[in-house]
Amino acid sequence: MTKRTFGGVLVVIGLFMLFRMARISTFGFYRFGSVNTSAIILVLLILSAIAVVVNKNRFTMGCLISSLCLMVLSLVLGTEIYFAHTSLVNLLLVFVPIVIGTGLIIKGCFERKKKFED
Repeated sequence: MTKRTFGGVLVVIGLFMLFRMARISTFGFYRFGSVNTSAIILVLLILSAIAVVVNKNRFTMGCLISSLCLMVLSLVLGTEIYFAHTSLVNLLLVFVPIVIGTGLIIKGCFERKKKFED
């Protein structure tokens, strides 16, 4: 097992434990002041999908992709995430594998390959 592979495994384990500590309170579209952006983004998505059906070119495909990205961004921004109360020991058990794994990945990327001679 190489250093990069072992580092990747450590990072995945650490991120898994970190994500288990996260709590999501609400999930929905982003609100800009008192305006809910869901209707605006859905209208943009429908109009760009109709434009792709009528006239498929780079501009209409770009509008469709950008409206899909806006919808995903609006859902991510509308989600309220907080972390549960935890002790310092648990927090260290989460962050130490992430830091060590990242270090092993970086060290493995800059390490020269050894040539084996018979």
